[in-house]
Amino acid sequence: MNESPAAETSFSVVGVRPVLLSARYAPGDELTWVGGTIVSWDAALVEVTLSDGTTGVGEAGAGIMAAVAVPGIVEAFAPYLLDHDFGHPLEVADHLRAYTAFWSRGGILGGVAGAIETACLDAVGKRNGVPAYDLLGGARRSTIEAYASGGLGTTFDEIAEWASAQVATGFGTVKFRAMRDPDTTIALLEHVVSRLPAGTRFVIDAVQACASSPWAVDDAIRVGEVAARLGARWFEEPCQADDLRGFARVRGALSVPISGVESSGTVREFAELIAAGGIDIAQPDVSFVGGPLAFSRVAGLAHSAGLACVPHVWGSGVTFSANLHTVLAEPHVELFEFCTLPNPLRDALLVDPVRFEHGAIHAPTSPGLGIALTPELEREFVFVAGGGHVIR
Repeated sequence: MNESPAAETSFSVVGVRPVLLSARYAPGDELTWVGGTIVSWDAALVEVTLSDGTTGVGEAGAGIMAAVAVPGIVEAFAPYLLDHDFGHPLEVADHLRAYTAFWSRGGILGGVAGAIETACLDAVGKRNGVPAYDLLGGARRSTIEAYASGGLGTTFDEIAEWASAQVATGFGTVKFRAMRDPDTTIALLEHVVSRLPAGTRFVIDAVQACASSPWAVDDAIRVGEVAARLGARWFEEPCQADDLRGFARVRGALSVPISGVESSGTVREFAELIAAGGIDIAQPDVSFVGGPLAFSRVAGLAHSAGLACVPHVWGSGVTFSANLHTVLAEPHVELFEFCTLPNPLRDALLVDPVRFEHGAIHAPTSPGLGIALTPELEREFVFVAGGGHVIR
């Protein structure tokens, strides 16, 4: 990722505020699967105001589960942000981490620092009248292949019907989630894959990185063997996030590519996972890993190790757009996650609808991230604590 030399990128931030939003499902319409319930899509946004009055918005991805933690973190970062002269938005998160290293080395703290960096990128793009990817060196492609992500359900047929519906809309790859135990997951794989239209590729997400009681490594290998036999594009997060040895064991035992870990909050965590030989595909998320620059560093590490990089994208329109602009400017990413579950906070915050055609997303052209956070939206999606994504 190279900075664009064509535009004025310096700025100063004079205001920063957290914005918590909720898009709650009506009773009975919640998204339920064996791993938990999505009661609402919560979003922990951060809005910055530049010295000329331009505003920009970023998102801390962990806000889908822990939005209430974000306002205090924003307040703690504020003294190191306000009225500081920056030469480029990509300086922001490193600056914040440098001045708060005693307490901000990862997790949701890194996500909030990244959200502030993303907000500054959005604001400078809006001020300059250019898409955010122009400030990241320019789009290296006009479209990017997308795969359908969702696959929630409590029955095999629900998941199989969802997968077939995604193929009908133009997706060539679908990703669905595991059941609670390995044996049922193996049965799910056999059921769903046998019903996919010819030529469709699939991904199985074990969801063990954040599981409260993760599978034993030998069980993860058993599931991976079936996924490999059925031709999975990759096997996602078969072990608990910090189990580097487990990841390495699973990868060493299987022919199917192994991916992870979407919730990692630092570049260091990805570097350690790569060094341990744990993955074939790195899955950073701009809103978790610490901002666009941190994402690019992970993509570079993966490329240097001969590995792939595919972003995790699961949140409001801000997370969607931040990841999209980042990967459009990133030379080492060729695939994008498109969560197809109904999400009002994705659709309402985007200035222009997502343009998805023939299995690919087109590059947006609106200034900044193409996000509009209005007083009307803040009133419509008032934050309600106790919702979000509940994991059992």
